[in-house]
Amino acid sequence: MMDFLGHCLFLAGCTALGLARGMALQERTACLDQFRRCLSRLLRELTFALRPLPDLVADLRARGPVGDFFTACRESEEETWGDRWQTALDSVILPLGEEDRQILRETGEVLGRYDGESQRQALEALLGRLEENLAQAKADQDRLFRVYLALGITAGLFGCLLF
Repeated sequence: MMDFLGHCLFLAGCTALGLARGMALQERTACLDQFRRCLSRLLRELTFALRPLPDLVADLRARGPVGDFFTACRESEEETWGDRWQTALDSVILPLGEEDRQILRETGEVLGRYDGESQRQALEALLGRLEENLAQAKADQDRLFRVYLALGITAGLFGCLLF
């Protein structure tokens, strides 16, 4: 009986590891999508309103890690907006890859440093790149989630057969 229970627990653990890896893909996709929506809204606001950037960011409705990121931007005591953005990017744990982080770093360098039209143009270009990364993340999620789950189950079954 204990042997059977041990095998079941081992299989469940391996399956959970596969699920956890698949869920990490979903977290990345959700985070990128939320950044895309927030930056799109910021772009619209920059186009039609002449409000200061901290006020625009305060109006963003973001949850989870992205909400924590924008809160860290607002609460940072750095002098320039780019420094606030970089500090928040370094301090908040975001489920993103290095390429995603590079796009966000470039976004922080653009915001608050140029006139409204230049910010808008640069933000449009960066949003295009972010949307490409989001499409790739969705494709990876659709393709690899099942792979990670199958690998976890297979590893659990293989381990059960060996022991």
